[in-house]
Amino acid sequence: MFGVGLRPKHYREFLESSPRVDFVEAISENFMGLGGRPLAVLEKVRRDRPVFLHGVSLGIGSLEPLDERYLTQWKDLIGRIAPQVVSDHLCWGRAHGRYSHDLLPEPFTVEALEHVVSRVRQVQDFLGRRIALENVSSYLTFAQSELSEWEFFREVVTRADCDVLLDVNNVFVSSRNHGFDPDAYISAMPVERVVQVHLAGHQRRADLIIDTHDGPVSDEVWALYSRTMARLSERVATLIEWDDAVPPLSELLGEAEKARAVVAGSVRVTAGVTPLPDPLPLRGEGKKGLYEVMFSAICDFSPVSVEAAALIAPHPPLSNTARIEVYAEMYWLRMRDVLRDAFAAVRAGLDDALFDGLVADYLREHPSTHHSLDRLGAKFPAFLSTALPAWADVAALEWARAEAFIAPDAPVVPFSALQAHAPETWAELSLAAHPSLRLLEVSSDPRPALEALRANEPPRAPTPGSTQLVVWRTGFEVFHAPISHAELEALRQVALGSGLAEVLGPFEDDSAAAFTALQSWFSEGMISHVASAASRERAD
Repeated sequence: MFGVGLRPKHYREFLESSPRVDFVEAISENFMGLGGRPLAVLEKVRRDRPVFLHGVSLGIGSLEPLDERYLTQWKDLIGRIAPQVVSDHLCWGRAHGRYSHDLLPEPFTVEALEHVVSRVRQVQDFLGRRIALENVSSYLTFAQSELSEWEFFREVVTRADCDVLLDVNNVFVSSRNHGFDPDAYISAMPVERVVQVHLAGHQRRADLIIDTHDGPVSDEVWALYSRTMARLSERVATLIEWDDAVPPLSELLGEAEKARAVVAGSVRVTAGVTPLPDPLPLRGEGKKGLYEVMFSAICDFSPVSVEAAALIAPHPPLSNTARIEVYAEMYWLRMRDVLRDAFAAVRAGLDDALFDGLVADYLREHPSTHHSLDRLGAKFPAFLSTALPAWADVAALEWARAEAFIAPDAPVVPFSALQAHAPETWAELSLAAHPSLRLLEVSSDPRPALEALRANEPPRAPTPGSTQLVVWRTGFEVFHAPISHAELEALRQVALGSGLAEVLGPFEDDSAAAFTALQSWFSEGMISHVASAASRERAD
């Protein structure tokens, strides 16, 4: 089987057609606890072909307790999608109650091995199924490591009785960064446990290779893949990963077909040999508190401490500090880019230096404590309210639209559902709002900023003036519209599940305005249900 990753850029193609691909892999966190368009796309894809779920935030090696919220949402998604393979990474990424949203390498010690094995068993018991662990690419090795990476990996999957997701590109990248033979790594893998292979692109620096997933697979990785597949069973699936600078779907599918041809032997891959650096010695020494110290060095926007640098095994030409700074730079760029995308209108209205400075200050005050990067910007509008209140209103509208987009789905009912009840009984009824409904009361009008962005024009700061807005989704399209203060208060009562008498109260004696608002809510798809008082009591 040969597949590609499901990325937002290609959602429409998967919704409107059925691209020819054996399977699709979805990032678990992009769909956990969410509804709206993303989940609808995934369910549609699942009807057409097998789906694999691949996680990035489990942090199986972290010392902090497993995140129960994460595991519960993960299990719910697995039950809903019935994936053929469920996977995550052999790494850590949590400390101090925070997420790094990076795949940080393990110290390859016996103590860490026992810890990871115990955690894998806990996760598999909770999920009621086996998971696959993926080897990560890395740019440093800890001084206290006692085993080679492949020895550590092999022992984990054997003792924990889990499967292997073998990332051939990651093996190649790490082999060049640390000085080991990639074929020796591949040969050490228990072939009977390998259920999937990943291929991806990377970028070369003068002193390091970075796993970027932003380009085609290199010839050297294709050659290593060919040798790898000669050892593995035909049942092993191959996935093309391409996460940044994502190309048209046709190009991804072409890479998947090239993998098929390589395995079939119809395409021969030749590549020059890149010399290995000097091998990294294993020293078996180190310091306590590795995870906490290293996490702070990567995620706290401060110079790398002497204590953190001492945790790293020296491996010229890069210094220990420089190796840690590679991770710190990737952390910053990842977080910044997520917020740039989430608040595109705000970013377009400010110069890059100002926006990035605000992002850095925001991350210091509000580091990520949620497993999904999609939640990183939740407090950004409030954060902006003191420094840039007008732009905070723009951010609030952008965030409300993002939340509406991923809100759970629900049926909507027409105005006739209300008209089916005699008018004299309306006071005993209540309305249920569609889950996507969001209400905003701001001190300026943020709409022109979003309109300018759509027109590829630079947005201007909104002018002061109280504005009330409603945001909602119909199908896969998100809308926003201005409303009166009375309608804002009425919709707040709808969201609270109040009776229709309380809902219409803000309109006072203006029955025409109340009736027009009711008709609008139903016709625009904002109402999911009409219930009687008796029904509400039974539901309570």
